[in-house]
Parts: sequence; C-alpha cells; structure tokens
Amino acid sequence: MASIRERNGKFNVIYSYTNAEGKRKQKWETYATKAEAKKRKKEIEYKEELGSMIIPQCKTMRELLDEYVILYGKDKWALSTYEGNVSLINNYILPIIGDVKLAEVNTRFIEKYYQRLLKTYAVFE
Repeated sequence: MASIRERNGKFNVIYSYTNAEGKRKQKWETYATKAEAKKRKKEIEYKEELGSMIIPQCKTMRELLDEYVILYGKDKWALSTYEGNVSLINNYILPIIGDVKLAEVNTRFIEKYYQRLLKTYAVFE
C-alpha cells in the first residue's frame, strides 16, 4: 500500500518494498501536484498487486520454494515453524513436483498433485 502526504506544498508518495537482501525499506517520491502523486500511487499499488502473482526469476517449483523460505521463513517464522515447514517442503513437495516448471502449474495440476499426495505415505523423521 502506498500513501500520499503533503509537505511544503509538494506531494510525497510513500511506500514499502523489499530490497535484494530481503529487507523491508521505505521509499519517498516527491511530486509537484496531487494529480501526479495520485497517478504514481495507483501505479505502485497496481504493480504490487501483480508482483504477488508474477515471479519471473524462478522457473521451477524448487526455485520458488527456496526463494520463499529465504525471504520469509528465516525472518518471520519461529524456529520450530521453520523446521516443520522446511521438512514438509523437503518430504512432500520437492520430491513430487520440485522440478516442475511454474508455467505448467494450474488448477488441474494442483488437483492431480493433491490426489497423489493423498496416496503418499507419511515420512517419519
């Protein structure tokens, strides 16, 4: 989400983003008119909405999950949650669909994966 603030007759668009190291940063952009600021705010929010769906650097499910664990797991999960989630990924997702290209993943694919998962025996560590 972006917001607009007026300061000294100028309009600032303020939003957060995640940098390459996975850290949250805040960005301030200054515009002369409120109309320009509103236009930029809409553009930022539109890109954020699309960004949650599009991950161009990841080509396979394995790459996506590795990136997800690095970005969110290490910083946001408790230790026991981290270990449990990584074990679930390593035992039930990666062996079955880890090498599948993201472009092949759709509703039908997920349904087939789910049906196969129902027939998979539990892994005890």
